[in-house]
Amino acid sequence: MTLVNLIRVHARIAWRQKALWYTSIPLTLLAIIVSFGGNAPNTGDVKDLVYKAQVTVMFLGIAYAAAFTNLLTAPARLGIGELESSAPVGSMKLRMARVVGPFTVVIVPPLTFLLVMGTIQTVQGKWDGLPMAFVVTASVIAPAMLCSIAISAFTGSFLPQAFARIVAVLVWFYLVFSTPMIPVPAPAGTIFGITGDVVAEGYFGSRPLYALTGPLSSSPGPATATVSLLWQLTLIIVLLAIGSRLSERFRDR
Repeated sequence: MTLVNLIRVHARIAWRQKALWYTSIPLTLLAIIVSFGGNAPNTGDVKDLVYKAQVTVMFLGIAYAAAFTNLLTAPARLGIGELESSAPVGSMKLRMARVVGPFTVVIVPPLTFLLVMGTIQTVQGKWDGLPMAFVVTASVIAPAMLCSIAISAFTGSFLPQAFARIVAVLVWFYLVFSTPMIPVPAPAGTIFGITGDVVAEGYFGSRPLYALTGPLSSSPGPATATVSLLWQLTLIIVLLAIGSRLSERFRDR
């Protein structure tokens, strides 16, 4: 079995999770409604796409944080662990397939939304509307969705599934929402944020959801935005690596 086939197997597993669609579809619709609200820039260009992408990320991340707590433990439970072990690919590629497979599924709702908006912009005369929809998806939505999946998988690697879902959703809320009602520093609006505030301003000149604060937040440019993306990549890799080790350790006991 090749890496591509393994990715397909895990994509099918994710696709058949009815609970995933029961939560992600309503949250996508809610995000669409909110993204057209009073705070929307309504510029009809890439800034509008970025805002809609960030709002979509905040809502969809809730569903994905709750949906993938069994990402690293499911192969053993579903009986495909032996099939993976017999595949002519290394352990790193096996772990990659477990993540890439579900990712190809969860990226569909937000990507579809942005492509529709990009197409509308193109029809209205913004020739770069459709290409920028792909760029915004790659730089804002994809990293955040992978962070949500990684958080979910990490908590599920060592906690009971029901409790892990609650913890993962609470962690997601902490990472993406900031309110003065809770006197705890939050990463939203900083270079450590995962909903693309620094990327929004640094790459696209778009207004961030939260006013930028903290290190490297003063007039961020492409370099600062790149650092923020590298931070998200590091977080994803670390959480998945530790989660994989924990799930293997608990499975071997």
